[in-house]
Amino acid sequence: MQVTEARRTATPLPAPIGAEITGIDVASSPSESDYEFMRDALHKYSVIVLRGQDITPQQQQEFASHFGELRTSFYNRYGVADVPALSIVSNLKREDGEHIGIADAGMLWHTDGSYLKTPDMYTVLYGLQIPHRDGKALGDTVFSSAWGAYDALPDDVKQVIDGRPAVHSFTAHIEKKRAKGQLKRAPLTAQQRDALPDVEHPIVRRHPVNGRKCLFVTEGHTSQIVGLPEKEGAELLDFLTEHVKKPEFHYRHTWRKGDLIVWDNCAVQHLAVFDYGDIPRRLHRAGIAGPVPV
Repeated sequence: MQVTEARRTATPLPAPIGAEITGIDVASSPSESDYEFMRDALHKYSVIVLRGQDITPQQQQEFASHFGELRTSFYNRYGVADVPALSIVSNLKREDGEHIGIADAGMLWHTDGSYLKTPDMYTVLYGLQIPHRDGKALGDTVFSSAWGAYDALPDDVKQVIDGRPAVHSFTAHIEKKRAKGQLKRAPLTAQQRDALPDVEHPIVRRHPVNGRKCLFVTEGHTSQIVGLPEKEGAELLDFLTEHVKKPEFHYRHTWRKGDLIVWDNCAVQHLAVFDYGDIPRRLHRAGIAGPVPV
């Protein structure tokens, strides 16, 4: 059902999640009422899309700050100049051959920052250079509903996982990428590794705004389930991470230059599609810190 307030509209996308917001120009300093409208839509649809935006990094930072406290990435070597709260996601390279941004972001299904004690609540991503081949946009981002996945689980599985924690590990994430030959970023320093110890979060997380139960284990960052024998835990984790990938929970976003997307990291997991090779791609990302998952 389309939601309209004055000039603003939130139109559900043809998918289980997602809505396109029209009638808001971010460069023209949206009102607090506009932001309230967008936050309400985000908590209802999990992903909101604003097309055709033409904004500076400073304007993206200001926009993102209305969704919560901005978090500067520990990969600050990939920060946007003079706007450290924004990170570059890109396959472009400098003259010395190093990528200008994170080139392997999103190769495995994940939710941003789940390896932190307080994971990212929201992510704001802005498309500056979108790769094309034969007139077709490449580099889609696929989102999957974490509460849709939880709701669809068999009751006996829900009984096993409700109240049980799992381990999220950035170190394990990097090793998974290395094993798959996907690792393209600069290695972590010893100081960065020490600042990212493994953490435990509930497998089933309650959304802090609307209270819905969300499946909070991912292919990318969850390394084990706590309190089960190793083999049983590994089999259950494989089942859950495959379950949340099912197409019936998906919205697949095909990027256009000027797209500004906000998604809810409690409510969705996402995956980047790497089908563009060396065709230039550049996006700017902002992360908003969230609460401790419960």
